[in-house]
Amino acid sequence: RRECELNTKVRIKRGGTMENLKSNNIQKAEAVEPIKNKKDVKKLVEFLHITNKRNYTIVVLGINTLLRAGDLLSLKWSDVLEDENTFKMNFTLKEDKTDKTRKVDLNTSSIEVLTEYKQSLGDNFISTDYIFKSRKGDKAIDVKALHKIIKDTCRALNIKGNFGTHTLRKTGAYRIYADNIIENPMIISYLQEILNHSSQKTTLRYIGIEAEKITDIFMNLKHY
Repeated sequence: RRECELNTKVRIKRGGTMENLKSNNIQKAEAVEPIKNKKDVKKLVEFLHITNKRNYTIVVLGINTLLRAGDLLSLKWSDVLEDENTFKMNFTLKEDKTDKTRKVDLNTSSIEVLTEYKQSLGDNFISTDYIFKSRKGDKAIDVKALHKIIKDTCRALNIKGNFGTHTLRKTGAYRIYADNIIENPMIISYLQEILNHSSQKTTLRYIGIEAEKITDIFMNLKHY
């Protein structure tokens, strides 16, 4: 019994609470969050614009297209260009996770950031290249590298939260929801379809709305 009590204390100390532990006593991974504060998004984007054009382009394109990290990093210039000087308004790709074909729209922000990045490459631009090439060769950077870029940059900028590769997709989806829900309550249905979720509840949980609403209920609760 004494040994059991000691083990329990160790687990609680490391994980914070027993609720954070799986049944096999391994701590659950925290859910990756969107960046909900507009000022924090702006801080991240402006910092990367100055320090790293490639990473800046990844972040802006990820937020605006809602692509999963693997699909985003697999893009080649030939996927988004009509010809060497003209970007497509939209294109199709097969999602790696679902194996489904999806139409991807390129809005003004996406085209502007891609144009700027392409121009910055100068003579190094090759239309058959991956857009987001690794520094170490002709391959695209991988998801693990992107995870580190996002996490380290947010930490350096003191943007609080648990961030990773899903943060870009979740941030874009959260902004669409937050900016439109009052005037267009149907926006959650559109997001559910775009994100290919099975229910609106899944979509709300994905962008961190469900937890916010539950917190609001308890914070505003008055019995007398």
